[in-house]
Amino acid sequence: MEQNLQQTSGSGDIDSLELTNDIVTISRLQIALRSRAKRLQTQFSDIALRANTATPEGLFELLQETASVLLENVDFWTHVLAGSQTVDSREAGEALFNKFSLQERAKFSAETLTNVNGVVSQQPPLPRGSGDHAAYIVVTLLLGTADDAPLFNEIYSTSLLRDVLRDITTLRSRFLLVFELLWTPQDPIDSLTEADLASDYADLVPIA
Repeated sequence: MEQNLQQTSGSGDIDSLELTNDIVTISRLQIALRSRAKRLQTQFSDIALRANTATPEGLFELLQETASVLLENVDFWTHVLAGSQTVDSREAGEALFNKFSLQERAKFSAETLTNVNGVVSQQPPLPRGSGDHAAYIVVTLLLGTADDAPLFNEIYSTSLLRDVLRDITTLRSRFLLVFELLWTPQDPIDSLTEADLASDYADLVPIA
């Protein structure tokens, strides 16, 4: 979802400076879950299909629903990667967001569903070899917000991850500039192997 991080008009309250200056925060939250949570793939497909990604309100609703679904599946969490970085310009923020998006998409064997700016595209899944025992699903949240400080620090525990996801569900909606939900594999009959996780998602750390 390559979008411009458009400047948001201020409302005259104490948040107006953050909303109108050029400082933005780009955040990436990535969670690996046991493949026994296969219903997640269908849930995320349903959420993405009905989301109105052409409007700020639709993007915010998509973000809230995504965080809520992940919170409902805490028992399946296994690994996490969290990073939130503040940059001094909208252009730098857009470049960083698109860099993360391209990096994550490059790991996909296939992207069978996209919903960008309200345009939905669906493709049939590609068959994967049987390989090792299938074990994981990886979900990635990419956010660009008008916040002048990072949304969170590194995360290593279930309790911290739960707190961050809860905070995400209560973000100030007008601060959300861009959001992208990625999950792999998208096909509900597929999942990642231990080898896939180790090679493609080596930065993920086990959740304590």
